[in-house]
Amino acid sequence: MITEKVLSYKSPLYGRRTGSLKLRPMNFFTLREFFPSCSWEELVEIYGMTDGIPFYIIQVKPPFWELLEEELKNPISFFKDEVDFLLRYEFSEVTTYKRILEAIALGKTTLKEIKDFTGLRNSDITPYLRNLIEADLIVREVPITEKKTSKKGRYYVLDNFLAFWFRFIYPNLSRIEEGIFNVDEIKGEYPRYLGWVFEKIARQFLIELNKINKLPFKFEKIGRWWYKEEEIDIVALNEREKKGLLVEVKWKTLKEREAREILEVLNKKSKLLGLEGWEKYYGLIAREIKRKEPLIEDGYLVWDLEDFEEIVKQKSREGL
Repeated sequence: MITEKVLSYKSPLYGRRTGSLKLRPMNFFTLREFFPSCSWEELVEIYGMTDGIPFYIIQVKPPFWELLEEELKNPISFFKDEVDFLLRYEFSEVTTYKRILEAIALGKTTLKEIKDFTGLRNSDITPYLRNLIEADLIVREVPITEKKTSKKGRYYVLDNFLAFWFRFIYPNLSRIEEGIFNVDEIKGEYPRYLGWVFEKIARQFLIELNKINKLPFKFEKIGRWWYKEEEIDIVALNEREKKGLLVEVKWKTLKEREAREILEVLNKKSKLLGLEGWEKYYGLIAREIKRKEPLIEDGYLVWDLEDFEEIVKQKSREGL
């Protein structure tokens, strides 16, 4: 990770740069190039730990679960001190930052939830959150229909490796070091964790479809939406044309009836968005959907892992 400290006033490189480039993690679909023999399901599992970060990707030698078991037994595994190294490079007060990241990784996404988990007051926690955002470790999102200054903001860990580490490694570090932690404990919880990861992948999938004109309209913004207890995983909008795509994401195998029920509930929730007079489309992205054809015939947009192949083929045709 290259940070602002490298180019700060005290750095030997200060005043010597001719330009700067902010490197972003690679797209999920790039993983196919690294692991051409892996199924899409295993690529999702790998992405859940590595994100699109090359350093973590090159540590992986499938099968994924065998690798994970070996790393947990390895006394010099990069799992052990990678996060401490990253945080010490960025911040002087590591303990508080770790506590905040742990809270967010465990699903405490609102300011109140983070404050309650860490025991910090609002006035105390704000600078820490701002620093984590500036370091690209977390992101603050608001419902897509709200202004960026909205008080409805939620915080999410940007990096899948950090989320994975705080969810599965950090709470079990002592047991891992003592050699009494079993990888099956992660395996049992991993599908639930991948629900959040798959939402990130689904958003990338829709962006790729948008690029190749495979959607009913060209969207100009994409994000989450929530209001009180109601949420929609992905909302993509073209405000100029007043068209919206509302999508639920499920890391599950769904029968046609289950998929239809999810889409019908989505239709009801759409009335809360304030998009009266808009042309709205309803979609579902899942690990697998049985009998997609009847849903498609009824006007729904439905995709599962087998549809990901189209993105790879399109990239290949374009030489990307």
